Amino acid sequence: MKPDLYICHTAYQVLVECCRAMEAPCPPDLVLSAALPGAGALAGRLRGTGLFHRVRVFDEDACGSAFQRGFLRTLFLQRLMGRRNVEKYHGFRLDGGRYRAVYIHNDWSVLGRYLQDKGIPYILCEDTFASTCSADHSLILRQRALPRFALRRAFGYGYLYWGDWKKVKTIETESLARATVPFPKARLSERSQKAAFAALTKEQKALLCSVFLTAPLPENCAGAVLLLTRDFVCEHLTDEAAQRRMYKAVAKKYCSGGPLFVKAHPRDASDYAALFPGAVVLDRAMPSEVLNFALPFRFSRAVTVESTVLKAFEAADEKITLSLDEALALAGAEG
Repeated sequence: MKPDLYICHTAYQVLVECCRAMEAPCPPDLVLSAALPGAGALAGRLRGTGLFHRVRVFDEDACGSAFQRGFLRTLFLQRLMGRRNVEKYHGFRLDGGRYRAVYIHNDWSVLGRYLQDKGIPYILCEDTFASTCSADHSLILRQRALPRFALRRAFGYGYLYWGDWKKVKTIETESLARATVPFPKARLSERSQKAAFAALTKEQKALLCSVFLTAPLPENCAGAVLLLTRDFVCEHLTDEAAQRRMYKAVAKKYCSGGPLFVKAHPRDASDYAALFPGAVVLDRAMPSEVLNFALPFRFSRAVTVESTVLKAFEAADEKITLSLDEALALAGAEG
């Protein structure tokens, strides 16, 4: 039987595909983007699980750009150059015929474009939990507003993302009933990740903990509060000093009454151990969903700012999501 291929760009996506691999008829192959923090070490731990036939890491950033200028160069050279960048200069090659199905979460990536360059059909999975059920699909709508979009799709001119490429087999959704993504229902297929997490056995949870937990977690912290951050500095929405003041103000208002835990976004490089002395600072590369089954206690409250991270988080009695404006206003009031 042919194996499946999974392509991942975030730790959450790796968690999703580990759950899928547990159900697979034969061990799949896995490709990790080097953009994933600690990809090399994570690959080593994943190989040790026995879930996968092969685990590879690919450095997409080293590939450079295959985009061409002008209609004719784009039509005739872009796909050729894209394949050459990946295969000739970086020694990485995928044979679509080897796989029963190819799964990818971020088809706007170098590897996503490579699949299109090779004409390899793929299944598009949700980037984050229940992302197909969110209110904002502006990226897809802006793409469809491009000049001659229908011709681009029909003749394969350039690249199309987020499920619009004509050879996308299906688009996975957390819930067909709640999906808001602008595609006909016939293009969608339901795979509930919430149900997949709930179905994990004790042994499977232990295996996932061995992959994603790189340090022991406290065993008993009654009344603990969790602050989950997002890096607004790298998104140019605020500066480092303002972000520090904001999280200090949020923690003061919402994270009192028990031990403080901090889980930073993987791209957030701020020093939260220095910002919150005495707090338990969790590994930023760990998917927060792992805490649903990794801890022997529940948080009394989980707090975040303008993030979807709490959608699949079930290890807190209370969940609070502030807007960025609300959080900055708290910092202003403190000042």
